[in-house]
Amino acid sequence: MPGRFANLDEFLANVLRGAAKILGCNSTNLIVFNEKTRSVQVRVGVTEVDYPILAQLEQLLGVSFSGLSVPLDLAVGSLLYRVWRQGVMLETSCLAEVVGSAIDLEVIEKFESMIGEHRYIMVPAAGAGRNFGVLLFEKGGQQPFSRQQREVLLRYARRIGDILENDLRGRPQMDIFGQQDAGESSFELQLLQLTLGEPSPAVYIDRDFEITSCNEAFEKLTGRKAESLAGLAVGELFHDPAPVARILNQQLIYPGTPLHEAEAFISLGDGSLSAASVDALLLADNQKNVVGFLMLIKVDDQGRSLSPERMIQQERLATMGEMAAQLAHEIRNPLVAIGATLEGLGHEMKDQRHVQLLTSAVREITRMDMILKKYLSPRENMAMAPVHVRELVEDVRRLLSGARKLAGKKISVEIDPGLTVRGDYDALKHVFFNLMLNALEASPAGGEVICRSRIADGSASIFIDDRGPGLAASSQRCFQPFFTVKKNGTGLGLPVCRKIAGAHGGAVSLCDREDGGCRATLALPCG
Repeated sequence: MPGRFANLDEFLANVLRGAAKILGCNSTNLIVFNEKTRSVQVRVGVTEVDYPILAQLEQLLGVSFSGLSVPLDLAVGSLLYRVWRQGVMLETSCLAEVVGSAIDLEVIEKFESMIGEHRYIMVPAAGAGRNFGVLLFEKGGQQPFSRQQREVLLRYARRIGDILENDLRGRPQMDIFGQQDAGESSFELQLLQLTLGEPSPAVYIDRDFEITSCNEAFEKLTGRKAESLAGLAVGELFHDPAPVARILNQQLIYPGTPLHEAEAFISLGDGSLSAASVDALLLADNQKNVVGFLMLIKVDDQGRSLSPERMIQQERLATMGEMAAQLAHEIRNPLVAIGATLEGLGHEMKDQRHVQLLTSAVREITRMDMILKKYLSPRENMAMAPVHVRELVEDVRRLLSGARKLAGKKISVEIDPGLTVRGDYDALKHVFFNLMLNALEASPAGGEVICRSRIADGSASIFIDDRGPGLAASSQRCFQPFFTVKKNGTGLGLPVCRKIAGAHGGAVSLCDREDGGCRATLALPCG
């Protein structure tokens, strides 16, 4: 059963088998470089059940591959050493290049004559703090690994590096899930004594997508104990399980395609939603049967304990907020006067084209006044009432249709006319305006932005899809204050949208669409 492993090696073996199954490789090895002991060790070795020729090599060497250890100095001239030292990915068809002088050349030549043509690829298994070693994958034939396979390799190597690093947190006899291990102490723990942060929330699920166990970080995130989660369908943890199901099914049905993280909304312990990045590693047993997945969750750390750097940033944001409130007070009066003047001119105009232009200008000024009044000045309470989502989106669509630089692009609204949420109309209007404007600006000439909706379990998801170039950075970074890729952008639009969504008990996220472009998702409780 997933989540029940005797030690870290057994767990890593399941992860490596999953990678080998997806890639169609004959063998996979985690090779660890230890500068303290000046040794190189095959930490975990995984081979296909029906691949007996490797046993012949073990007979030639007189040792078992798993646990094989050689002096570090003998590996200096090998590709394995170069991958570990330089942090690069390399591949070759020559085993002698892979191992260098770590294994006697005569033995290698004899072995290569026995197995014929093979291809090897090496990827660094690096965490955030250090490079632990190298993942060595081997398959038959001379065909190089494809771009998609290399993407899969990089993802697995990164995750294994994270797993090893989480295991080295400086607490004796603790496994990767933060629980006491009655077996041997953690890998290199007595040598390194690293003190790292808490592990990422993680959950084991079986091949039927039901939870079997989770770590303490996941319990804290969801506010539920592992015992209550056991047997629960993993989709029940998410507002919309479709993205999560997609990345799980992809590994079962289309193992040759690259893996991707999914953006989804996870239910937190206080009942609110949070945008989360979800990744999953396929696990396989020693018979190559899929036994389940390890799912890793990354959520926005806003509101959690702050590092000194984050505290300094928060202080700067607070100071800027005070300045913004003062500016709002000084700007609002002349702005309202300009709006009133334009509105008066509109009543005197007879040319309808001019009237429409002035009406659009007044709407823009009204919107600016709304921003100054509600989002720069301190205001915690919002006027909550039932909001008809389609009506609100149509209002924003009409407002955006007057923008000259967006001419030739259009917005299509496919939202259920009866969909209502409980919220502040003007605040939600601000969110939709920002998200739809971003989508239009990212769209090519003549492009289309489509607004759709979905209702599930008492919550509504509103999707805003474009066919632009997609995200220029990670979703998490896009929501950081002052981050922007626009020439004259402030980097405050998306953080404000996230804050407003959170005040409504909802969440907002961004992700790349599979068929191109970007999707912004706003999740809100139904009214």
